[in-house]
Order: sequence, then structure tokens, then C-alpha cells
Amino acid sequence: MRAGGQKNVTASPAVGTNAKFRFGDRGFNDMKVIDLVPGQRVKWQCVDGAPEWIGTELTFDLKQEAGSTVVLFAQRGWKQQVEFMHYCSTKWATYLLSLKSLCETGKGAPYPDDVDIG
Repeated sequence: MRAGGQKNVTASPAVGTNAKFRFGDRGFNDMKVIDLVPGQRVKWQCVDGAPEWIGTELTFDLKQEAGSTVVLFAQRGWKQQVEFMHYCSTKWATYLLSLKSLCETGKGAPYPDDVDIG
């Protein structure tokens, strides 16, 4: 992912590594890869970033259905159901739609071109 010539993501596809996501003035999140099964599953644990996110686990499970790949996403382990959790849920929906567009058309809308839900 690139914005303004700067790399926003540093990641390696290996269990135990940390993926670092940067969102300019919106903040950052660092995710430890805790499970990785190519073509089936990616699971992260947030180890740094937004305080509400730390300790949550994010899972992307992939399954084939009628010739398409279905992404089943979850972010679990929130300590409290705060307003920010609901904002993030909506924001994840925009990122998943961007990923769908990228896969189908070759053009997604990652940060900073993502949908502003302010």
C-alpha cells in the first residue's frame, strides 16, 4: 500500500512476525501474525496501536463457494463495547468492499483514498 510515495504497511507472511499498518494522522496498529494457512486463514493479534484494539484478534477465513471466494472476517476480544468498536465495524466493511473491488477490477480504495465515515 502506498500513499504520497510512502509505504503504509510493513508485513511478512509468516507466523510470529508483526505487520505494521500506518494511517497518517489517523494512527497505527501493529498486528502479530498468530495463524496463517495459505488460501484458508489469516489471524492477527493486535499488539500495539489504538488502546481499545490491543489484545483483540482479527481473523480472515476464506472459503470457496459457487466459484467465488468468500471472506469471513471477525474482530474479537474487545474489552468493552465502546462507541469506537461500532465505528471500526463500519470501517472494516469499507475496507472489505475495497478488497472486493481490488480483486474484481484491479482497483481498490485503501488509505488515504478510503471512504471517510467521520
